Order: sequence, then structure tokens, then C-alpha cells
Amino acid sequence: MTATGRAARVAGTTALALLVLGGVLGGALGGCSTEYTQGTSSPPARPNTSLDAARTKLGLVQQDPCYTSRDLLRQWPVCGRWEEEVRNVANAAAGARPDDREITDPSAAVETGHEHFLRAGCPAGVAPADPATCVAAVGETRVAVTRLATGIAAAR
Repeated sequence: MTATGRAARVAGTTALALLVLGGVLGGALGGCSTEYTQGTSSPPARPNTSLDAARTKLGLVQQDPCYTSRDLLRQWPVCGRWEEEVRNVANAAAGARPDDREITDPSAAVETGHEHFLRAGCPAGVAPADPATCVAAVGETRVAVTRLATGIAAAR
């Protein structure tokens, strides 16, 4: 191989290495900048996905028989999982809008209803002392869920 051929080969290899390195660095650094982190003097804007997710999940828990049933005396024994899900949705909504009392107050009411449900021994597998207490706890949570749905609907 001639000196000119060797020089061309080294130049080609170097150019290829630089292209690969540039691609790797560009890919790594490209992931650091998004529409939410532009600028350095102000905090990044947070998308409202948490409240949107809570709104969607709340719509689902409102379709559950623990929310829709007229006969809570028969329904409450299977509402333990619903109570947990509603509590999670309420906490997520309050976390998304911690300064909005139309969301945080009903969220606290959901928590209270859930605590009454637990304290009465209502979750599945536990024999409660008084089924009427469990019905009342589910009813309390349902009222709070309705208030939470109203608060979330009003949020923009």
C-alpha cells in the first residue's frame, strides 16, 4: 500500500470514528433537552398529566358497583379494593393540585371515609362488628368521590 493510500485509509477511519462519536454524543445529549426544560432561570413547566390521569381514573371508579349500587348493604363486602383505588386517585389529584381546595378538601374526605372503612374492619376477609358501619363508610367515601369529581372537573 502506498503512503497516499495509507493516509486516505487513516483519514476515512478517523472520519468514521468522529461520525460515530458525534452520533453517540448527540443521542446522549439530545435526551437532556425537552420542551419542559428550556431555559435556566425559571423552574421547568410541569405538564398537567397527573390531573388528567386522576380525572380518567376517577371516571373509572365512578363506574364501579361500589359507587353505583343502590344496595350498599349487599355491595360493601367487596368494596375494599375500590376503597383503595379511590384513595390512590384522590391522593394523586391532591398531589397534582396541592393548592386547590376544591380538590384537596374532597381528597381529605376520601381519606377519612377510607379510614372509617378500615377501622370498622370492613376489608374483605375481616368480620366487622357492625355491617351498618361499613355501609356508612362506603357511603361517606362515595359522597367524597362525587365532590372530588366536581373539583377535578372545575380545574383547568
